[in-house]
Amino acid sequence: MAREGTLIGDRYRLLGPAGQGTVVWHAQDERLDRIVAVKPLFDEPLAAPAIPAPRAAICDVVDEDSTTYLVLEYPGARTLTELLDEHGTLAPGLVARFGAQLAAALAAAHDEGVLHAAVDPDHVVISAAGHAGIMGSGSAIRAFLAPEVLDGGFPDFPAEVYSLGATLYAAVDGRQRHPLTEAVLPLLHPDPAARPTMAVAEELLNSVTPRRPEPAPDRGAPRGIAGDYRCV
Repeated sequence: MAREGTLIGDRYRLLGPAGQGTVVWHAQDERLDRIVAVKPLFDEPLAAPAIPAPRAAICDVVDEDSTTYLVLEYPGARTLTELLDEHGTLAPGLVARFGAQLAAALAAAHDEGVLHAAVDPDHVVISAAGHAGIMGSGSAIRAFLAPEVLDGGFPDFPAEVYSLGATLYAAVDGRQRHPLTEAVLPLLHPDPAARPTMAVAEELLNSVTPRRPEPAPDRGAPRGIAGDYRCV
């Protein structure tokens, strides 16, 4: 039976149901490093699969444990807040990858003297390709502000490092110890001078980001379903 964390077809890691009362899952494509939707067909006729509206492109078809799964194109970009509302937490490896991407973008901005000042789950966007970015700017969620900012201090680069750490910590189960939490904790140091720079934060997060697996040989797809697998 499919459940969160299950690996389908040695490639698609189930993240959680795509909403209430649905059998469609969000999944991480570990070969191409992107987000997809996975739908088990159960006893539906193979020649006429039901695909959630709006109709999504079929990326792959996988047989696993006597069940056929359609792998569908992800519907579009989502904020981290939306993903956490749906799933509660995300897999540590996935959060580490997102965090390293965010730290790289913020470090480049810091090198140019630019401060975003609103790093929180509402402003982190995960694209359909599974890449994390920062959108817009403006007011940050209070819970993700550095303690010195909450005490009336002016936001600066160490405060932004703290906000990134708080955002990533919120995305995983912090009660469980794993390499990601060890990498994130220095970002949350109460003393701004003791926090790493954003460039060092990127290095810390990259050090705990799972390596992308080598592409597996293409075993092909069942011939009973018509379609061009445009997103493979």
